[in-house]
Amino acid sequence: MAFRGYFRASKKYCLAVLVVASLISFIAFTFMTSTRAAVSKDQLTDDHEALKKIVFASKKHLPLKDANSVYNVPPKNADSTKDFSSFGKDDQISDKEVQVAKEEPGLSEEGQVTNFSRKSRPFVDFAVHIFYYPWYKNPQTDGKYAHWNHELIPHWSDKTHTRKRQYQPPADIGANFYPQLGPYSSADPQVIKMHMKQISDAGVGVLSVSWYPPQHEKSSETPVDSLMPSLLDAAADYGLKIAFHIEPYSDRSGETLKEVLTYIIVKYGNHPAFYRTQHKGKQLPLIYLYDSYQIDSKLWADALKADGRFTIRGTEYDAVVIGLLVEHNHMKHLVQSGFDGFYTYFASNGFSYGCTWHNWPLLAKEAKDHNLIFIPSIGPGYIDTRVRTWNGKNTKLRLHGKYYTSAFKSALAVKPPFLSITSFNEWHEGTQVEAAIPKTGNDGYKYEDYRPGNPQFYMNLTKQIVHEYYQNRTAVHVIKHNHDDVF
Repeated sequence: MAFRGYFRASKKYCLAVLVVASLISFIAFTFMTSTRAAVSKDQLTDDHEALKKIVFASKKHLPLKDANSVYNVPPKNADSTKDFSSFGKDDQISDKEVQVAKEEPGLSEEGQVTNFSRKSRPFVDFAVHIFYYPWYKNPQTDGKYAHWNHELIPHWSDKTHTRKRQYQPPADIGANFYPQLGPYSSADPQVIKMHMKQISDAGVGVLSVSWYPPQHEKSSETPVDSLMPSLLDAAADYGLKIAFHIEPYSDRSGETLKEVLTYIIVKYGNHPAFYRTQHKGKQLPLIYLYDSYQIDSKLWADALKADGRFTIRGTEYDAVVIGLLVEHNHMKHLVQSGFDGFYTYFASNGFSYGCTWHNWPLLAKEAKDHNLIFIPSIGPGYIDTRVRTWNGKNTKLRLHGKYYTSAFKSALAVKPPFLSITSFNEWHEGTQVEAAIPKTGNDGYKYEDYRPGNPQFYMNLTKQIVHEYYQNRTAVHVIKHNHDDVF
């Protein structure tokens, strides 16, 4: 892109001006590509068709390299069809999307066009989903504590574990680790903002938010639907998306599932942070359905099969519905129900068939045989003995990140199209990657912490995991996962 060889001047001052201009252009270009800074609209080509390629590269998450391919735009006077064989008739970009691109795109740290925005944003991968819990309350924001003051959970059959206790925050909480933010409120706008920033900085693209449908909430549950607008708005500010992780609600059936999905899509489906993914030629919401195996497959099939009485298939309320696989025989239940895929959730290796790492190759094969999406769930460890005193056998020590990375390697080996992380902030089960600090409670209990690492150790490790996952998934230059990351 240097000017040398294109102009000649007889006067010395003209030559000097040209040399200086060339040097400035070269430095500017080098800075842009090396720092991955935000790119201004003045640096974009005015060619409308070329801008379509920019947006296309963003949606496909194609890697960007040199001066021209930074935007996947051919040089002027070059064959405009060259190197764009992957830009097919099914990938047409609207004029509206081009206008957004003109305003000011961002360039990710990984060298690809990411969410178009007036702010420069870090790279996030929308194929990585992290389970997020918005059920925490404190007196300062909500007038009372919720979840931090968890009660001991008795064993369902062993009567030696029936002791009753309710924790008394702020020093004593129902968790084995203590949050750096203290016993916070999930409704606190500053907490929400800090969470979104941490998740964005770690490269995770989607929060899978634990959610109960308000029309089917049980009296013992903490309502969370009222927080969804705030969470969605904050997610949008940080270039993130939100998926719904539907918890077990009352009267679950195919009929109520369609009702719940209708509610979600009608109320939240037009929000820019509402997560959709490409599935069978359509952009559809992706929904996680916890403990799905507890409901008869015939009831789910009423909504999830094309011939079901309350089918969502082919309607405006269709979705990619992901069920939970705990035991091996749940595969049959998933297929008969009409689920689109499954996840394993639990972060305790060996606790169940589904969350046992050495079973994942077989599960991946069976998922392929049944045309299902397999989403393995990884986590940094597991410990819940502050709420389940009888469950020490399922504790999984973190080993300063070794457990987390081992889980990730096991997941990476089966080449999953999505990766889920348990969790950002499920403090009761000790699966959180959110920042934790050393702390001693009023009763002398010393909370676990991340030493010798710092409080952000597991957020930083998550960033490394996301980076490696993205690099491996796109190494073959075939983008299998497509999503709506502009609107």
